[in-house]
Amino acid sequence: MAVQFCIELAIYPPTFLVLNNPNITLHFNTEAVDIASYNKGQMSDILLRKVDTGEEYVLEAKGLFYGIGHSPNSQLLEGQVELHNSGYVIVEADSTRTSVEGVLAGSSRCTVDHEWRQAITAAGSGCIAALSVERYLVGNNLLIEFHQPQREEVKKELKDRDVQEGFNITLTKNRGQYALRKVYHESPRLICVLYTAPTCGPCRTSKPILSKIHGNSNVS
Repeated sequence: MAVQFCIELAIYPPTFLVLNNPNITLHFNTEAVDIASYNKGQMSDILLRKVDTGEEYVLEAKGLFYGIGHSPNSQLLEGQVELHNSGYVIVEADSTRTSVEGVLAGSSRCTVDHEWRQAITAAGSGCIAALSVERYLVGNNLLIEFHQPQREEVKKELKDRDVQEGFNITLTKNRGQYALRKVYHESPRLICVLYTAPTCGPCRTSKPILSKIHGNSNVS
């Protein structure tokens, strides 16, 4: 089975290991267009397109690792802040400050993360940028706090659909999409959604913990 790899020489110098591997077939100048399934919802084929000729063809495959984040998508910042020749936002060393006062940047679109380009490093630099924004606003007396006015929740009679779905808006815990829509549209309370999958190990670990926290809560 052929395996498609997107390789950037700057990130993976030992490219010869891939080129000399008889179990790997490289598809250069190629992009994935669509995925086909002919076996009970499982992936069976990939529709590929040659970017230089526009030719499309089908590759039999049972798995796909899709790489994103190779382009910084910083076009909207062109001419506004200083950019690297590869398109990444240039920030000062050990900071999130850009070439424009008051403009701070984070995530994998910055030169601070252009080497690693991982979700966790992007999230970390984004967090640093958010905290830096707060400090900048406070330091320049620009921070304004807004508080939502307190509202009393209107008590409503249960409808037939509510009873059928087992939903009660007065409870602090309900189950299902119907309950989520009802609470979202008809209650001013904060919503915490617990979404778990039966095959997810961390879900099985965290679900009873979160349920216990809810059980000990007196929030109404």
